[in-house]
Amino acid sequence: MAKVMAKAWPERTRRSFGDVQVITQDDAERDAAAAAARASVVVGELDTVAGLREAADLFSRIWDTPALPPMPHDIMRSLVHAGGQVHAAVRDGHLVGAAVAVFSAPADAACYSLIAGVSPGAESRGIGLALKLAQRAWALRVGTSRMRWTFDPLLRRNAWFNIRRLGAAGTEYLVDFYGEIADGVNDPETDRLAVTWDLRAPLPGSAARGGLRCWIPGEILAVRRADPGLARRWRLAVRDALGGAIGEGYQVTGVADPGWYLLEKAQARR
Repeated sequence: MAKVMAKAWPERTRRSFGDVQVITQDDAERDAAAAAARASVVVGELDTVAGLREAADLFSRIWDTPALPPMPHDIMRSLVHAGGQVHAAVRDGHLVGAAVAVFSAPADAACYSLIAGVSPGAESRGIGLALKLAQRAWALRVGTSRMRWTFDPLLRRNAWFNIRRLGAAGTEYLVDFYGEIADGVNDPETDRLAVTWDLRAPLPGSAARGGLRCWIPGEILAVRRADPGLARRWRLAVRDALGGAIGEGYQVTGVADPGWYLLEKAQARR
């Protein structure tokens, strides 16, 4: 296993402005270190060819693409050289998770998380949170205040993690964003929900309330394998309901069990 570079950071107190709590750079570094400790991983930065090859192989296992990694090592090498970052989570000498982020346009003051994944069998153990908090700390360190990415809106686990756990808001519905992808995860139409994460906001506490709700089924990956026609009907129904609401000015501000997106008008959050 290629070595990763990890850092220890001092504890600091969060700053508050009136009733609004703001995450500082030191807060973000401390939170990232604490999340890594809870997940029993070392999270650091990858920039060597050997390490990036391991990350590419990991992504291949996660997305079930043995012939062609969804993020090849040479592309990651170029992204790092251009100022992006590849974070890796290592447990007992084994790579168990990785995440890749790049910058948006300078005027946007944001960065973009291209891909992130956790080794099959190691999910729901805090590794994904440790990686995202490491990305947050890095992004704040280099001067950005928001992070954006997309995910399949039919995946309950991803919806819960991105929106309920991190506090990102669903701001855009993208129809067939990538076109058809030949892997073991996606269906032929790759709709995506784009989210925006305010990196200076604390992680959410109680569940958000929504003016509208949209339900998504559980275990959609199993449905895709067993009944592709039913999976496509779910895709079109969620595209119409969730995509339609976002098109009318709503944002996804929360997720509630079992499988409910919570939406409210964008201006209501100001």
